[in-house]
Amino acid sequence: MLMFLWGSKDGLIKALLRRTREDELGVLAARQPAPERDAPDGAARRTLALAVLRGALLDLLATDDEPRVTGAVALQLSLLRAPR
Repeated sequence: MLMFLWGSKDGLIKALLRRTREDELGVLAARQPAPERDAPDGAARRTLALAVLRGALLDLLATDDEPRVTGAVALQLSLLRAPR
């Protein structure tokens, strides 16, 4: 049963995570300026931001070190905003 929930191609958790990812990427896309959103690397930048946020959430849950995790996310966001 656990394999069905998590590991199989049609697992319920995989389906939920896929749907959540699509929703989260949609929110991030809506916040990007159109030229950035539509640029060739627009989707990659959204994916990077989502990966940072998910990793930070796991780190926060594991360590409860909110100031450190918040600082790391703020730094990454400033790097994403930097001119290319």
